Amino acid sequence: MIGEKHSVRGRRDMESKDLGSSSGSEDGSDVGLSVEEKECMNAKMFLQTQKDNENISLYDHLSEIITKCLNGELNGGLDKLEELSQTMKMQRFKMPAAPIKDHVKTTPTETLAKSQWKLLKKSPTVVKSDLDPLEEGEERSRSVPDILRQAAFFELAGVGIPREENVRISLALSDLLNDYTSIRTIRFWGKILGLTKNYYVAETEFGEDDYEEEDMANEAEHEELPVDLREEDSSLFDDLMLPDDIKPIYKPPPKIPCEPAGSGLNKKIYFVTLEPGLPWIRLPHVTPAQIQGARKIRKFFTGDLDAQVITSPPFPGAEKNYLRAQIARITASTQVSPLGYYRFDDEGEEEEAEEAGGRGDIIMDTEFEGVNIRELADTSLQSWVHHSQVILPQGRTTWWNPVQSKEFNEEDEEEDEEEERNEPDEPEPESGPPLLTPLAEDENVGVSPPWIANTSSKFVPEYAIAVLQSNVWIGAMAFAAEKGKYFENLYIGWGQKNLEAEFEPALPDPPMNEFPSGAEVTESDDPTPEEEAAVRAALQEKQLEAEFSQNLEEADSEDEED
Repeated sequence: MIGEKHSVRGRRDMESKDLGSSSGSEDGSDVGLSVEEKECMNAKMFLQTQKDNENISLYDHLSEIITKCLNGELNGGLDKLEELSQTMKMQRFKMPAAPIKDHVKTTPTETLAKSQWKLLKKSPTVVKSDLDPLEEGEERSRSVPDILRQAAFFELAGVGIPREENVRISLALSDLLNDYTSIRTIRFWGKILGLTKNYYVAETEFGEDDYEEEDMANEAEHEELPVDLREEDSSLFDDLMLPDDIKPIYKPPPKIPCEPAGSGLNKKIYFVTLEPGLPWIRLPHVTPAQIQGARKIRKFFTGDLDAQVITSPPFPGAEKNYLRAQIARITASTQVSPLGYYRFDDEGEEEEAEEAGGRGDIIMDTEFEGVNIRELADTSLQSWVHHSQVILPQGRTTWWNPVQSKEFNEEDEEEDEEEERNEPDEPEPESGPPLLTPLAEDENVGVSPPWIANTSSKFVPEYAIAVLQSNVWIGAMAFAAEKGKYFENLYIGWGQKNLEAEFEPALPDPPMNEFPSGAEVTESDDPTPEEEAAVRAALQEKQLEAEFSQNLEEADSEDEED
């Protein structure tokens, strides 16, 4: 049996050698190698392969281990084999150089978390209640209003912001108050929603002496605006050197000046932030052109104050100007208070204000006794009044006469008289409802009333508060508690006015005539060939008559000489 096995194996070796020789003869390689030798060679080549991150192959590593074993360095036998292999690999290992890491940018979430953590680490600010009585000559201390108390009443009305967010807003207002020492009063105006980010708005009022610095800062900011976003005073034709006979007679309307800081629409200074804890950004003053432009367009906010407002008709400014214009419009329409809480500063000033359109300064009435909650929740709306000035169609709270008297010089009196003849007639002054006008006089929005008045609870009326909701600016709310002695206004919405019908963009103005029509500039039809022939014949006849008369004159002159 054993002999047969050896004989079979021998035959197989002989066959494999023959096959190996025949195959090797074809390509000229591995001549005379057996199958076992080829397999051994392939295995050796496989062990000698190494990867890119390896400095030595497995074949070389095993060779060194076997060499150390034969040299007697492996004293422990098989138990020390793995330890010897690990030691050899550690000796060949080289620490790579530390790679230069790319600068990892801080994510917006990390930036917000760090900013809000700084707010939470600060000591809380002492808040003074809005109901603290003030004695004569006493000024209210600079403090943040009780945001959490206001949030509790708005929560009873079913609107508002989560409590955790109100805490951050209160801390952010305190931080703003500490950064600007010129702020005298501050309150949380509301929250305007955007497509990507939202705006938290803070309404502040500065001291009388601090508005001059704000005017200078606003003028510098207006100069930094791009050319296409500025409100230019001059016309294109003023820069062209055109003769007077072909210069167009069109003159642009005069630019309506902006109301100075501390008065009208610029009486309050507004700050916005994208999240409580991030830096506050002061909004620029609003101009009449921006108010008029905001009334003609409808566009959602993006959350970027420097974004361009691409609309038709074009808006004169960036998104921060559009935001400031919408805040002014919402404030003028939705800032309300209980009847009797405010009064005019003086009776004489009140009479003058009524004669001039009902605009004047108002102050809080210290003798205000309050209004019953049932009267405040009545749908007649006789117990609520507007305490913000109305914006006129001109874009201001006080009307400005575009045709103002000019200063005359003795030398230019005659020229000025000729110009006055071409000037238009005196326009009629614009007027609006006076201050402290009841909400009952507001216009309806289609079939809907302008305001919806209700109580927070019908089951416990003795502890209920009066709630007011605007249908003109969806998101504007107001509440009154403690007989109207404590009230507040809040806006949370998209910053768009509710219209009676669908919005229709304003059509562009019709094109004006480039030049006045007349015989000098009016084109005529080309003459026919018959007309041209008649004209040539008439010209030839005139020429012959002129030559004949000239010849007669020459003949008469010769006869006289003779």
